[in-house]
Amino acid sequence: MTSRKKNILLIQITIFFIASALLYNTYRDKNEETEVFVKIEAETKPDTNSFNNIEYSGFDLTGNRYVLNAGLADFKTDTPEVINMKKVVSKFYLKDNTVLTVTSEEGIYNNITLDMIFKKNVKADYATYTLLSDLLSYSNSNAKLIATGSVRGESVEKGEFTADNAEYDMTNKILNLSMFGNKQVNMKIKD
Repeated sequence: MTSRKKNILLIQITIFFIASALLYNTYRDKNEETEVFVKIEAETKPDTNSFNNIEYSGFDLTGNRYVLNAGLADFKTDTPEVINMKKVVSKFYLKDNTVLTVTSEEGIYNNITLDMIFKKNVKADYATYTLLSDLLSYSNSNAKLIATGSVRGESVEKGEFTADNAEYDMTNKILNLSMFGNKQVNMKIKD
């Protein structure tokens, strides 16, 4: 054999061994099972029950029907009557066939007293009126809605107002506005 053929054969054998080593190293672990441990910690509390997309409905003490919806809700087992809610939408179907809609980011519902508290970005729509506030509470026993914290209201027909406190009597349909301290209620009335 000539020296040229010997060199070519030597190069071919070297390439063959390198290729074989690469293939062996690439596929040798394919049949072995790799165990992967993932630690999952659930954020459950043993004293709390949580649920999604809930709806409560019924009649208040004055005979108005209401429907209360929430995207998320939970309650503590020692106080199951107090429901903490998120993404809240409530509709009050009043006896005069009008609808009051209240939306908020958070809320609390007492399923025994039927009292409701709406918190964070509260918006109440009634006929042509809109009321915005930080907090709105509904007292079933008094049939009153009380809005506090940056209360702003507007009506397409009547105008707009700002106040610290707004109290709406659902039975008599009277809205009382007030301010804390010596400040005055601001109103812009349309002609």
